[in-house]
Amino acid sequence: MAKAIIYARFSPRRNADDCESCETQISYCQNYCKFHKLEVLSIHRDDGLSGANSNNRPGLQDAVKAAIKNQAVLVVYSLSRLARNTKETIEIADQLHRAKANLCSVTEKIDTSTAMGSAFFQIIAVLAELERKQISERTSSAMRYHQANGRKMSKDCPYGWQDDPDDPARMIPNEEERSAIKVVSDLRDDGMSLRGIADRLNDLGYKSRPTKKMFKGREVTVKGKWQFGTIRSILARIEDNIF
Repeated sequence: MAKAIIYARFSPRRNADDCESCETQISYCQNYCKFHKLEVLSIHRDDGLSGANSNNRPGLQDAVKAAIKNQAVLVVYSLSRLARNTKETIEIADQLHRAKANLCSVTEKIDTSTAMGSAFFQIIAVLAELERKQISERTSSAMRYHQANGRKMSKDCPYGWQDDPDDPARMIPNEEERSAIKVVSDLRDDGMSLRGIADRLNDLGYKSRPTKKMFKGREVTVKGKWQFGTIRSILARIEDNIF
């Protein structure tokens, strides 16, 4: 017999007729489990708590953990009782999906253990991945913006920049390195390959950053040599107008 975890949340709102009590929600969920021959392992609830933030609902946290631990079906009366917004619903569904657990909403007739439900999970997974990429893109864009304006965003300054001696939180242009960046840009505009650009810079004597390597169990600094990967990174920064 498949296993189920029931979750209910009641958040009373003024002039609202659609707020079923936890008892009513649990009764609907129990009847659903009985009809579909699901063994109810535990019942979790949040009484009088807003659905605005899942981290403030201990009942939900325990229900999700139990469903994941037992690879069970998390059964709710409706998705509105599970979360207050699409983003949070996606996050919870994605957690369950990655743990090979399932989600069922009685009123919306969503059951991810079925073929249609599986399609729902796939859509949720795509949306979750899209959300993660959008967050990553926003973070990267913010970092690029701050770097372009001289703010130091990491321990080591990117090529073309150096530490500001008057402000450890900021960077100033490194003119010697920027002359190499200009050569990289010009050679690329002439159609030269990344490896060809690296070889040309090495031949012309332009300095690359020293690198650190392990030698006989200890880290040593060695003279840098231009590699096509470094050229690719510089070109990406040129395209983003960071320099």
